[in-house]
Amino acid sequence: MISNLELKQFRGLEHVEFGNLGRANLIIGGNNTGKTSILEALVLLHGHGPHYQNLPRTFREQPQGDTSDDHGFWKMLLREGKILGFKLAADASTITGVTSKNESPYPGHQHEFCRSNGSRNDQSSFTLDALHGETLPFQITPHTLSVLSTKQMPPESVSELFNQIAPLNPDNEARLEELLRKSIEPRLRRLRYAKPQGAQAHMVYVDLGEGPMLPFTQLGQAFARTLQIYCEIFANRPKILLIDEIENGLYYEGMGDFWRGLLAVLEDQDVQLFATTHSRECMEAALKAAASMTGDPLRFLRLDRRVDDPSKIVATTFGQEEMQTAIEFNREMR
Repeated sequence: MISNLELKQFRGLEHVEFGNLGRANLIIGGNNTGKTSILEALVLLHGHGPHYQNLPRTFREQPQGDTSDDHGFWKMLLREGKILGFKLAADASTITGVTSKNESPYPGHQHEFCRSNGSRNDQSSFTLDALHGETLPFQITPHTLSVLSTKQMPPESVSELFNQIAPLNPDNEARLEELLRKSIEPRLRRLRYAKPQGAQAHMVYVDLGEGPMLPFTQLGQAFARTLQIYCEIFANRPKILLIDEIENGLYYEGMGDFWRGLLAVLEDQDVQLFATTHSRECMEAALKAAASMTGDPLRFLRLDRRVDDPSKIVATTFGQEEMQTAIEFNREMR
């Protein structure tokens, strides 16, 4: 797991560092403090080619199919053109903006991203121009990183993830059904991957014991979001899972069960979670669920603007005890 994360001269973050990270890390803070930038930094550190090509549209809105502003997105990382590029140390989870070629141990061109995985002989790089149609470097073990944005995955894609779980691992299928039953839909009896006559694609269908099975899309956004998260974990077995606005679609009364199930799965499948949230109810539910588990799995990564200099962001890591104290004293934690 990642134990520390440090960013220097990255987007609007001059220098932030989070230490003592946990199994689950909730990124919190006010608007425009850099929460999404933390997720983007983790994509750069631990992703590979397709992650980079999709990054301009992963967490930020652009017109569908429009890639004309992709280069502008990458330019924004460079802090008004003052940064020539970035050194990425994936083994140490550190991003450092380079303002002079003399500062970098890597030869190369302007606006270059250079990665080292611990050895000076294990380095690779790409320039901004390489993002347009070329095969990007940093190819690592597939599914080391999984990314879920605020956009719901197409239903057929979620169904295909479920199909990767079900045929060859019935234990995981049974566990998935149990998790969904406890956290979202107590009437759930079973899930099935099927293509009824007349349907255009296979879909996951849900048996509620009340007549014909229904496509999972008919059970609402909370069920679809939770099914997607669990299928991503069981099917792709990532080491790091990024989720933007994890509370999307979840009703506050069901968040406690959702977090109890998710924390257990993260531990069982050896996955580390980084997720943003704006919801106090989500934070409190995660904290309560973590308190019932062993191993101190939860951290809160807070970003704040400095009172004396609002242009600078301060990073703080809260453990469960500190967060509980803050909530009891009714401090604003979002």
